[in-house]
Amino acid sequence: MELRNLLTYSKVCEAMSFSKAADQLGYAQSTVTTQIAQLEEELGVRLFDRSGKRIRLNTKGQELLIYSNRLISLASEAKANVSDATTPRGSLRIGVIESVGAFFLPDILENYLMAFPEVHVQVLTATTREIMEMLRQNKIDLMLTLDDRVYDPDWTCAWSQEEDIVFLCAPDHGFAGRKDIPLAELLQENMLLTERWCNYRHSFERICDKYQMQPRSSLEIGCTNTILQFTEHNLGVTFLPRLTAQASLQAKRLVDFSVKEVSIRMLIQLVYRKSMWCTPAMDAFIEEVKNTHKKYGTPPAAS
Repeated sequence: MELRNLLTYSKVCEAMSFSKAADQLGYAQSTVTTQIAQLEEELGVRLFDRSGKRIRLNTKGQELLIYSNRLISLASEAKANVSDATTPRGSLRIGVIESVGAFFLPDILENYLMAFPEVHVQVLTATTREIMEMLRQNKIDLMLTLDDRVYDPDWTCAWSQEEDIVFLCAPDHGFAGRKDIPLAELLQENMLLTERWCNYRHSFERICDKYQMQPRSSLEIGCTNTILQFTEHNLGVTFLPRLTAQASLQAKRLVDFSVKEVSIRMLIQLVYRKSMWCTPAMDAFIEEVKNTHKKYGTPPAAS
């Protein structure tokens, strides 16, 4: 089983397209088709279910992908160790949810890119569900998410930190300076909500369901910066991770308040796959996160 065929196979699985994989690898599409056919002939099984031009991994294909990624990782590790290539270089793909990436990553990446200019960093923004699937499919190297503790037998949590989800309003709003506001009173206000698949919004909605209550009016916004601006202009109230509102709170453009029936805490988590080699570029990024986390307040939780 040739490593080059496995590399091509992994790229096809990532792109779910022979033509896209060929473009990314710089091959003719016929070369990719031939290499996959060689793998299937060698193993005596079909790896993809085909429907016209569309392909989908079947059970055997999924099994091979696990082994393929391990072998590719092992080959990369051997090359780096034998050649003593310990300086971080190459690519680093980070999957992150928008509300964490926009406010947590800038300082970290500024320091990291200055220290390791040979690393090409790609930041991919998606929902937690999407970046989890990207990690499983080897489309990213590291996942940075905000959630309850995530579990997977093939995942390692390299670093985590507790984060409060806080309620926010403009300084001239009636909730400013108040504590333990009843949930029923909160829900009479216009709620500025994150996208539907956001984890902390989901936690809040479960609490509302428990008390059989719903917001009287709401506005769904997919960009955290826009939510902050709308809240500062007193268009409603919202709830966001404290780190995302830190600058607005310090500048007193926003005020936090508490709600009697609601307390939400989650973990910012930096995760990679156990079965994949942790490259020098990944190691260096993990260390940069650990060295920078103190500026955000709370100590890291045990991983």
